[in-house]
Amino acid sequence: MKVFVLAFSVCCYFGWTESAVLRNGQELPTYGEICYRNSPDFNDCIKNTLQSLIPKFKDGLKELNLTGLDPVYVPELLLNYENGDIQGKMIIKESNTHGLSGIKVLDVRSKLNHPERFDMEVDYYLPKVRTTGHYKMEGLIGQFPIQGKGSYQVNMTDVSGTWKIKGQRVLDEKKESYMKITDFGMRPNVGHMDINMSNLVNGNQELSAIALTFINQFWKVVYDAVLPFAEQNFEKVAKPVLNKVFLSVPYNQLFPLLPGTTETA
Repeated sequence: MKVFVLAFSVCCYFGWTESAVLRNGQELPTYGEICYRNSPDFNDCIKNTLQSLIPKFKDGLKELNLTGLDPVYVPELLLNYENGDIQGKMIIKESNTHGLSGIKVLDVRSKLNHPERFDMEVDYYLPKVRTTGHYKMEGLIGQFPIQGKGSYQVNMTDVSGTWKIKGQRVLDEKKESYMKITDFGMRPNVGHMDINMSNLVNGNQELSAIALTFINQFWKVVYDAVLPFAEQNFEKVAKPVLNKVFLSVPYNQLFPLLPGTTETA
């Protein structure tokens, strides 16, 4: 239910201004204004560029083999959780998340004064998100056993949060600098969630309806309990997507220095 993280990762193609050259020699077109990493206006520039890029990447970016933004398709996710009265595991397959092109970038904060490190936080807001797919799960909610598989749909409104992204500079065989993303943190807040899952208690429609009513009534408790375990999946999904960009386009093309300036540690 939280794969919208992947979608915002997909639209994080920070605006290079001159045509960027990938490792394979292919040129990428210009997508946004120049954002100089040692400029006092860098954060505002990134905020504006990110917001302007979202509609441009709605259908994906074939040069980097990145899929579109609406919907975002994830073939499979595995979620294991064990926290007090809620425990179990869930496999989510063939999920599609809609509504991510409505992302609003609220604020950007960065610390890029060290040439070897990358540190950025991005605040965002989503008015509504809908995720559909198939699931298989087994576990307990209190003393209530849950074991079933079927289809699901999750509707979320007023979703907000902060990306926390860290990176470390790496060199390729030609001594060209790239910024490898090493850490990705995120804990989204959800204003409201509506969940529909078929066959929650395998083969028993009456118990399935009772279980679903319970989950929707106490969705916030369930969400808060599962979230720490889901965060581990966020990083596994988001880092490879971000690194498709950061390890393909040289750092000095993604975020150049102001003309006539040099970098200091």
